[in-house]
Amino acid sequence: MRLLRILMFLFRLVFGVTFVLSGFFKLTDPVGTGLIVDEYLRVLHLSFLDFGAVAFGMVLSLTEFLIGIAILMCVRMRVASWAGLVMIVFFTVLTFFMALYDAVEECGCFGEAVHLTMWETFFKNVVLTICIVPIFLFRKHFKLVAPIPAEWAFLATYGVLALFCVLYSYTNIPLVEYGNFRVGSNLSARLEKISGSDSFETVFIYEKDGRQEHFDLEHLPDTSWRYVSTESVYLGDERDLLFDMTLSTDDGEIVTESLVTSEVPVFLFVVLRPERLGDAYWKKVDESIDSVALHGGMARVAAPVMEPLMDSVALRYPDIGRNMLYGDYRTLVSMSRSNGGVMLIHNGIVVKKWAGWKFSSEDVRRTFRMDTEEVTARETIAQRLFYESSILMLFLVIIIFRYVCGIIYGRKFHRLSAWERLRSRRKASRKAARNMKRKTRGGSHGSESGDGEK
Repeated sequence: MRLLRILMFLFRLVFGVTFVLSGFFKLTDPVGTGLIVDEYLRVLHLSFLDFGAVAFGMVLSLTEFLIGIAILMCVRMRVASWAGLVMIVFFTVLTFFMALYDAVEECGCFGEAVHLTMWETFFKNVVLTICIVPIFLFRKHFKLVAPIPAEWAFLATYGVLALFCVLYSYTNIPLVEYGNFRVGSNLSARLEKISGSDSFETVFIYEKDGRQEHFDLEHLPDTSWRYVSTESVYLGDERDLLFDMTLSTDDGEIVTESLVTSEVPVFLFVVLRPERLGDAYWKKVDESIDSVALHGGMARVAAPVMEPLMDSVALRYPDIGRNMLYGDYRTLVSMSRSNGGVMLIHNGIVVKKWAGWKFSSEDVRRTFRMDTEEVTARETIAQRLFYESSILMLFLVIIIFRYVCGIIYGRKFHRLSAWERLRSRRKASRKAARNMKRKTRGGSHGSESGDGEK
């Protein structure tokens, strides 16, 4: 019995912590989670539902987070075990077919924080399935941690806090970023790493008897092999190739390197959906461009390729038109999760980010009065502190809740049990006394009848 309790604790720990962290990472980046959901919808031929990708991602992340809390805390186990089993079985089957047909490169189950291939995700889900099945089978044997209303209130509190976190990250910039363009990222080093000639090797593909193989220049095959094609193979980590910052002018000239290597601060206004930005925003951008130029910096506006609305904006605001750049939508959303957000780059380092509705020309003047290295350090430390303190507080509150409920509710349960035992003893004593009286009365009646016969 003790071994079973230990196993159940380990199963709850593994399953609960995984679900909590997975949900938390996605909650802090709802736009990125929406991109992941959108990719799954596209693969499943459900692109007509992409309008609700971000909302569905929020609901999914919130549900996953609360299931993890409930399993880890051992509260509302019947509901939580059902929900956890259904979710993990569904995603285990989904990731198996995604991995089998190589439909998606990465699962995105931990957002941008942890990158797993689809096969790695499948095996992770198999382990979680092994953990949740015994929890589900013994779901009726878990004791209450607290009164039922208190358990629901605890989950509701975590739900409200998580909802606040996801809504704040959606309307602003993510509270914590893990991607290639997070504050403190060295863009010039990343760009140099994947663009250097030493990072690639030319290979030659030859075919023989229906079989193709790769050969380098020093180990070419004999004449029995037929040449097929030539490819460039990246020698480093393939995940480095996920870094994409291709931005070009209206004439098609790529200016990424000039932005990254600039010795003056570069303010990059990232426009994701121009139709959702009003005229007040464009006036603010126009004023900010003048302010940046006045202080000796560089300002550029990056928008999606083939966006006709930007032509009318360029006509109304010539300064914006002269500083317009174009890029792929996914590249832009990787730079800034906020529509109209601003990213500051100096000497190849991402210094700071602002949400579009928060930025003003005053921020430009304030930035030039400060040391950019100091700003970068401050922003990086702030994000790191939030991340570490949030994780710490999350699990600390869980431990405190379990401990306090164990004392209060456990003592109450112990008192009730003691009172029940006392009542049962008294009841048994009274019953024994009544039985003794019956036996005594029966014996006396028997003796009296015997004397009468004599």
